[in-house]
Amino acid sequence: QGTVHTDAEVFHVLGHLPAVEAQSLGGQMIVVLAQYDMPPPSPDGVVYPGANDNASGVALMLEVIRTMQETGYRPYKTFLFVAYAGEGTENGNRVNPLAVEDYLEAKLGFAGNFNIEAIVELRGVGGNGDPEDHGRLAVESSGSLRLANHFVAGAKRVGAPVVRTGTPLDITVVFDQNDGAGAGQEAPTVGIRWEGWQTTARTPADTVARIDTTALEQAGRAVSLGLMILGRDTDY
Repeated sequence: QGTVHTDAEVFHVLGHLPAVEAQSLGGQMIVVLAQYDMPPPSPDGVVYPGANDNASGVALMLEVIRTMQETGYRPYKTFLFVAYAGEGTENGNRVNPLAVEDYLEAKLGFAGNFNIEAIVELRGVGGNGDPEDHGRLAVESSGSLRLANHFVAGAKRVGAPVVRTGTPLDITVVFDQNDGAGAGQEAPTVGIRWEGWQTTARTPADTVARIDTTALEQAGRAVSLGLMILGRDTDY
């Protein structure tokens, strides 16, 4: 029997959408990640607003959840949504996101009962800050070309400009190499970005005013469709 704590400080915020009961795919889990915090002000007081990197990713994740709830979407697989902390220190140690499987410890009965099928990381999805060249949605693949192509196809279906890139994701801080997603293998991962998002990342220029609302909307539609198909399809 677990204990409910209120008004407790936490570093990571988790939510889950359970699979439809009696579905044989319910033991499969799709993890959606978005870092929610930003670097602290510099010693000379410079503030990094973090609008695109990565308030945009968290906003998109919340919009996906809202869309699933309001449309009555019922997945055949389990979703775990994680807004994680990746900045600062605790007791003198750098705060890092946990290994993905460690997040399953947050809910009684999760640990050891799910196979992590895919990890989708959202970051910098509010455009590139360039009003003259809006760029494209970039799907960065790591471990599964099939998974990346699935999200590319979803973006094309909703009319979003998209490109698949081969840039490997450095998510070692969120998925330990010793933790497998079945047969000792690392879970297939894709990162959803907007081309050129790094231009203003971790700078004072990363403000709400520079968010490209069209890019954010296109990314939201593409990711929502991709995840909703992924949550019900065995042959995506």
